Amino acid sequence: MSLANRMANLAIRSRSQISRTSVSATGNCIGSTQNLQLRSISHVHEIVESDNLSRLKSQLRIQGQTQPLSNRQLSTAARTSITADKSKFINADNSVIAVGPDGTKYSIPPKPLGNFNQPRHAPKIKPRIVKARVEKLRIVEAAHKSIRHSPWRLNLICQFAANETDTVPDALQQLEYVRKVKAPLVSGLIHTAANTAKQKYGLLPSQLEVSECFATHGTHLKRIKTMGRGRSGKMHRRFSHIRLVLREIDFPLKIMQSKSVNQRNKWVKRMETALDEAETYRKNREEIEKLEKEVEEMQRKKAAEEKES
Repeated sequence: MSLANRMANLAIRSRSQISRTSVSATGNCIGSTQNLQLRSISHVHEIVESDNLSRLKSQLRIQGQTQPLSNRQLSTAARTSITADKSKFINADNSVIAVGPDGTKYSIPPKPLGNFNQPRHAPKIKPRIVKARVEKLRIVEAAHKSIRHSPWRLNLICQFAANETDTVPDALQQLEYVRKVKAPLVSGLIHTAANTAKQKYGLLPSQLEVSECFATHGTHLKRIKTMGRGRSGKMHRRFSHIRLVLREIDFPLKIMQSKSVNQRNKWVKRMETALDEAETYRKNREEIEKLEKEVEEMQRKKAAEEKES
């Protein structure tokens, strides 16, 4: 073998050894960094868990708990407290306590679909049961006639408010961002119907949904349409009528018809908001009625004193 071939073989061997050492070194470095990250993450978790456990122990000590609890019992207590903080209508076993329009309470299981994974395989509520419950709900009707707008274009806004929204506040909020000319008109009609429901039945907007909303043809005006070659045709100036129906929300039915856990939790939050607002409105109304009675009584006493004098 010549001297040049020996030098070439030595160069190839040295390069391979350098590359192997560099790869092993980088591998060790990567492994060390991963171990360091895992250790740091586990350390953080240990700190957080120890902090939570110490906080729970201090709370139990303040409340007068003399018997010591194990870490497993404390973690169970922490989980139940977290689930209780989510919603007061969700139990520890994730079952829902739903309140109907008439005040009846229903216990709904945690899984909306039961043991089924897909909505099409799960059993559905019978239509006659749904119909019987819907017929008992209170409704408010409103209408707006002789609107100078095409019924086809106006119906786009009406169907959006009826089909793409869940509650009246949601419909009013969504219509603010609809880039149509007559969107404020539909929003104002919904607002008027909601005020009527509040005065007539004492229902708040959070307890109502847009059940029906559609536009129909009104009496059109015939006009002349100028055409080419000296001809003339007909042109219709179209008018529209709007019919709106607001219906009371049956929250237990909505929760039972939910197809996922997230959808169920969404309706539970809406039910909680509606009940809180209704309770606040009831207290304010009772306070106002009480003040009005006091004012009437003061006026009667004042009138009696004036008569005696």
